[in-house]
Amino acid sequence: MSVLSCICNLLPVRKGKIVFYSFTESYADNPRAIAEELLRRGWNGELVWVAKEPRLPLKLPHGIRAAVGRYRMRYELSTAHVIVSNTRLPRYWTKGFRKKAGQLYIQTWHGSCGIKKMERDMHNARESCLERVRADSRQIDYLLSNCRWLTQVFRGSFFYDGEILETGSPRNDILLRGTEGRATAVRAALGLPAGSKLLLYAPTFRDGGKAPVPPMPDWEQLREALTRRFGGTWSILLRVHPGLTENRRKQWALAEGARVLNVSDYPDMVDLLVIADVLVTDYSSCIYDFLLTKRPGFIYAPDCAAYEKRRGLYYPLTETPFPVTESGDRLAQSICSFDEAAYQTAAEQFLQDKGCVDDGHSAERVADLIEKHFGKEKQAIIPSPFPKIFMACESRRLYRRTTIFF
Repeated sequence: MSVLSCICNLLPVRKGKIVFYSFTESYADNPRAIAEELLRRGWNGELVWVAKEPRLPLKLPHGIRAAVGRYRMRYELSTAHVIVSNTRLPRYWTKGFRKKAGQLYIQTWHGSCGIKKMERDMHNARESCLERVRADSRQIDYLLSNCRWLTQVFRGSFFYDGEILETGSPRNDILLRGTEGRATAVRAALGLPAGSKLLLYAPTFRDGGKAPVPPMPDWEQLREALTRRFGGTWSILLRVHPGLTENRRKQWALAEGARVLNVSDYPDMVDLLVIADVLVTDYSSCIYDFLLTKRPGFIYAPDCAAYEKRRGLYYPLTETPFPVTESGDRLAQSICSFDEAAYQTAAEQFLQDKGCVDDGHSAERVADLIEKHFGKEKQAIIPSPFPKIFMACESRRLYRRTTIFF
């Protein structure tokens, strides 16, 4: 056990303090939706968004404060009353930090009824990673699921035998409710031309630093096919997965063509789903979120065999409602021949078969759970102290001296 973990384990829990974390290191995903629901309700306890080393500055609404830096993050987590995360807490429980009496850990995860295998189900799962998975699962109080099928997957893959709540995915609420205001703001932030239709291309990451970048589609060919089938003027957005290293992100970005807007640095994927008229991806769970909108989605998977061998899929791509292709030419053809009626029927059947419970009110259910944990009385906001020892640890001047102890 490290010196830092010993110190943190002695710190008291601050009643009313909720700490949020997202694996993208940005203000996004399920934690964002839950935080905003609490703000809407007038939550008067502390709301803290933590990040280790975000690539971009955190932009948070009034009422949520940022805590950036790995030592500050550990301090905030160790004094939180409630922890809300959409991924495994990075090197926390395995470093000797312990959950305290009264602390509540809600794991929202960052996927829905997706297709790529997770945790111990992965063909290429490493024992070092599984050790962290097991340690994190032992601390979870509630694991959230958006469908009956995902609940069953969690039972087999997460080393978790605690309570799984089928609340739905809070991040998907916006896709099922009024999106006009959000869409206008997102389009304005990206500088998109008024009236243009949007194709979002969002491939997922490939496990392993040496996995080749799959070939990009022919953008002009896609634009022509979209115009022929759906009409209008089309802009194309490229979203590279935030889980890629910086070098890998550059590799993917270099593959973009002319008149393609790279939106990989936009903080929240769900905002891009809000504005997209059509989505193309490969194995990402984002397309199963997008399915809730009933807008056209296509799977372009040129490296399907290699991905299946390396990572693994829970079911064949052909069992999804989406047209599946392995070449750019066939992708363009599938767009031109897209059958709207058949797609709508297949989408409804797929969601029904998976037991999807998303209905636009998921964040409300989670907020209810948090309020029940605190009871009727909420703690007023008190500025959270940040001990000098943690400030010293964050200092670049002292970093090398302190890491030997921590």
